[in-house]
Amino acid sequence: MFLIRLWHYLKGYVIIIVTGISAERFVNICTRRQILLWDMERLDQTTIQMKMSIRGFKASRTAARKSRCRVRIKAKKGFPYMLSKYKKRKGFIIGLIAFALVIYVMTSIIWFIEISGNSKVETDELISQINEMGIYRGATKRFVDPKLLADTLMLKNSELSWVGVEIKGTGLYITIKEGIEPPAVIPHDKPCNIVAKTDGIILSIHAKNGLEMVKKGDTVTKGQVLISGNIESLYPEFGNKQVHAMGEVIARTWYEIKKEVPEKRIIKRRTGNEYNKYSVYFLDFIIPLPAKENPFQLYETGIFDKTPVIGEHFRLPFGLTIQSFYEIEEQTVELSPEEARELVQTTAIRELNQLKAEGAEEVDRQMQLVTENGKEYITVIMECAEDIATMQEFGGN
Repeated sequence: MFLIRLWHYLKGYVIIIVTGISAERFVNICTRRQILLWDMERLDQTTIQMKMSIRGFKASRTAARKSRCRVRIKAKKGFPYMLSKYKKRKGFIIGLIAFALVIYVMTSIIWFIEISGNSKVETDELISQINEMGIYRGATKRFVDPKLLADTLMLKNSELSWVGVEIKGTGLYITIKEGIEPPAVIPHDKPCNIVAKTDGIILSIHAKNGLEMVKKGDTVTKGQVLISGNIESLYPEFGNKQVHAMGEVIARTWYEIKKEVPEKRIIKRRTGNEYNKYSVYFLDFIIPLPAKENPFQLYETGIFDKTPVIGEHFRLPFGLTIQSFYEIEEQTVELSPEEARELVQTTAIRELNQLKAEGAEEVDRQMQLVTENGKEYITVIMECAEDIATMQEFGGN
């Protein structure tokens, strides 16, 4: 239905009033002559309102004479009539066309480049590499090949494990995923030992290649040989055999943090006072507007970009930047012993989770409260089970 109405609007149509005692005959004659009528509405016993195409209106004159009905145009609708309305206003038409061309040009250009997910590779370095490919702010979108750009960045930066490039509106969005640097790998044809990468108590040991040097329940220290790649023969005349040791060694390990229990806590909160500084920009050119100095001694800041946007993704290359300063005040709050201990314990556990090795599984947690020199301290000990095996070449440190 929408497409039909759109077609009629583009071709143009008229709303007519048919008056006469034989108005129905006018409709029947038009129908037989295949003149399209729609949205018919009876206004009274002798009057009918309807819509008709421009060509149909011209062809309906014979039907009006035969039915002895009076036909008059109530309104002219559609694109042709709208165009003829503005035909004499040449300045308006030229301005409209110029505006459309400017919008087309503005939206066919990349006005900003956004890179996310990178920490090891600097954003400025990636931007420089992108610029070397002829891609920069102001470049035409049709000359940008997202796949080629992603492949090039991957080849130039070994730290990257995946690069996604997407063009949305006037923006070039580059999503980075950086790989974790793998530990040094010793070739399989090179002899080595398996040593402990941290202290612990052996829970299980399974040697895939080499000689087990410890057993379940043994206490080991960092750097101690767990699986030896130097296998001695029972018969001295045959000498020793050196192999590439491999295996898994699960051990109990401990991570510990000691923190003082505070009696007070400083809370920062906003007072509600705010001060703003404004800047206008075009691409990388920023012009700060005249403003007074920030009147606050303690404050938080926030930067807001007021870039004009057409639709959802078509950002224009100019706009307004607002730097907001929010005044804050510090308030000292007395903590009860229970609140202070809970606060310290929560902080210590969060830090321990960041400290423990990747893949380590927590199996137990202990908390000790001690008093030293009149101050309380909490020690949180996290017991984990983890694989402590790591390869070491013969003679390595």
